[in-house]
Amino acid sequence: MTTRRRTILFILAFFVAAVGPAFGITIKLASVAPEQSPWGAALNQMALDWARISNGRVRVQVFHNAIAGEESDVLRKIRIGQLQAGVFTSSGMKQIVPEVFSVSVPFMIRSEEQLDYVMERITPDLEESFREARLHVLAWSRAGWVHFFSRDPVTYPDDLKVQRLASDPNDLELQQAFKLMGYTPIPMPTPELLTSLNSGLVDAFYTSPLVAGGYQWFGLAPHMLDLKVAPFLGAIIISDAAWRRIPNNIKDELIAAARRVAAQIDEEVRVLEAEAVESMQLYGLEVMHLTPAIEEAWIEDIAGYENAMLDLFDPEMTQRIRDILNDFERR
Repeated sequence: MTTRRRTILFILAFFVAAVGPAFGITIKLASVAPEQSPWGAALNQMALDWARISNGRVRVQVFHNAIAGEESDVLRKIRIGQLQAGVFTSSGMKQIVPEVFSVSVPFMIRSEEQLDYVMERITPDLEESFREARLHVLAWSRAGWVHFFSRDPVTYPDDLKVQRLASDPNDLELQQAFKLMGYTPIPMPTPELLTSLNSGLVDAFYTSPLVAGGYQWFGLAPHMLDLKVAPFLGAIIISDAAWRRIPNNIKDELIAAARRVAAQIDEEVRVLEAEAVESMQLYGLEVMHLTPAIEEAWIEDIAGYENAMLDLFDPEMTQRIRDILNDFERR
């Protein structure tokens, strides 16, 4: 090799090492949420923020509307490198870190304040578990609160126990938990719910007001109990391989941008859930409001099943959350 050629190769190698990422990194990020939703708008904003922060070196290409498949499909595609990032709910995240789903144990966490208190204390350990799975959580958010919707009014637990409750077959833990508590869960894929309500195969279901309104399911189950059954989390997750390709000197700014849009989602979901309920009420939804006596009846009904729940959800994390909630009440 001539001296001239060695010099050229050295210069090229130095240039690539110095500015390699500047040639551009594309992060393909998938979401099952509609683009015309708080999640869709926030992800588009994050893509703009990342491009600005990186001076165009990091491009986020967002695939909305479940174009890349359901959450299990998105996870598989991240594993094989077809995608680099995704938005996951509790149901999707439990495929990676099962203890995440302990946050959604029915009736355990019942307020935003409790949820904030719990997440502040368990998030570091959850994120470490994701890192061990070669994934990074960029930001956490909320996917709403689950409520019961039913054909006939439900006020007390016994009102629901005589109705057939549609249950997402992917949420086996919740399905088993409701069966344990004396309900009649019927495994029901989401695309079949409307038909099943119409045919009488099921009488009730559980989901967030945003979903019930968006899919118009409430038309066949026009009663909603104003009881928070469980919170569902959301998170933006990126693969370790993609994260390592991003220059270290901008990572903190990118995370901050992701967390800003997640905070925006939190606020918008709270507002939109309330607006969804008001809108559904205009079209016939009846909200069964809680009284202290009604709430106490639900608490008493589930009290006898708390220990059994440990066998359905991650025992260690579930007990830890209970201890945190006890600490919350003693403050």
